[in-house]
Amino acid sequence: MTVGEVAPTIRLADTSGGEFLSTARVEQGPLVVAFYPLAFTSG
Repeated sequence: MTVGEVAPTIRLADTSGGEFLSTARVEQGPLVVAFYPLAFTSG
């Protein structure tokens, strides 16, 4: 991705059993998504 490029929609289950939809969240303001591949692992 490049700066300013529209990100693909991210759809995930939330902790309440509902659904998190990135496109719905972006309507509320900027959204930052960070991935930590080794978080909460022994690696």
